[in-house]
Amino acid sequence: MTITSPTRQRRPLAARLALVSAASFSLIGGSVAVAGPASAAGYDYKPDKKVECKVDAKNVYHKEYGKYSKKADVKFEFKVWCDKKTDVKFDHWIFQKKNNGKWELIKHRDGKLKDVKYEAKHTNAEVKDKGRKGGEEKVYHVVKIKYDDKNGKYSHTVTKSDSGWGTVHFGH
Repeated sequence: MTITSPTRQRRPLAARLALVSAASFSLIGGSVAVAGPASAAGYDYKPDKKVECKVDAKNVYHKEYGKYSKKADVKFEFKVWCDKKTDVKFDHWIFQKKNNGKWELIKHRDGKLKDVKYEAKHTNAEVKDKGRKGGEEKVYHVVKIKYDDKNGKYSHTVTKSDSGWGTVHFGH
């Protein structure tokens, strides 16, 4: 029994030329990279244009002092922070719990804040005493913000929201 080695097939001429040219380009490119400046990435620096904002609706605690009243003017506060100055649109809804347990919209406010980095806002709303035991009225408010997140030449609208709960105490 004799063992014969398999015959080796030659690659076509085009494949051999492609292999030689790829090897030579990598050698040339390697020497250019070594000779180039160490901070080449710094020349093509583009600052990040992404914007990040957040909203915080404060919880409410209000106590009516003095003589007994059937209504109270309550301040519902919220804060908006952005890491870069940007325009922010807001919607602010304020609710009061009805005697049947459902929530009733008592005030809505919307607006636009220009060049926001940090902004504290509030909406005043009249909360009425519904005659509950203990003179406590439950309130709830929701703040929704919208802003454009610009990332290079593209942008999209981002929506975020927060809510706060609270109690308004009437002096019964």
